[in-house]
Amino acid sequence: MLILGSYGFSHPLTRTKISGLLPDRTGIMLIIPLAGGSSAAENGSFEKECAVSQGFLPENITVFDENEPDAVREQKFRYIVVTGGNTFTLLHLVRKYGLDSFIRQQVSDGADYIGFSAGACLACPDVGYIRNFDDNIFITDGDFSALGLTDKYVLCHYNLRGFREIRMCREFIGPEPELVTINDDEFVLL
Repeated sequence: MLILGSYGFSHPLTRTKISGLLPDRTGIMLIIPLAGGSSAAENGSFEKECAVSQGFLPENITVFDENEPDAVREQKFRYIVVTGGNTFTLLHLVRKYGLDSFIRQQVSDGADYIGFSAGACLACPDVGYIRNFDDNIFITDGDFSALGLTDKYVLCHYNLRGFREIRMCREFIGPEPELVTINDDEFVLL
């Protein structure tokens, strides 16, 4: 299952809604907090605390550590949580640490993917359509292919945007793929 939303566990509306979507909070969780504004460790710790406040077991939550990227490789996770930030930075770092194939394999093996904002976009076939919303200094080869966990595209924080932004996204992805808008207090399940 893919659960895609605009905000992470730290947002009050997210916490309320995620509780209903994930009644079993005993599964092993990996939080990947690579692209937020402050340090990944701080972002990850904060998201972990917020997940724990929702009933997830602290001993079952691992925060991805850039200093030990291989520490998670042999584990099997029930939930893969990818938080927000700059979408292009996220794609770059996910590739750098080899997490793209790791995440795809985990999802193929039955893990639920939970993507917040940039993490939601990462689940799409490609993130180039986000170029009007996030700066890109890392992806210079023009390859914006993402995880491809869905054939749909998402536009997060839609209540802050409008039809103009949909048109900008459509210029990149074309008229055919489904473009799902997600308000700040919503999730889509795919």
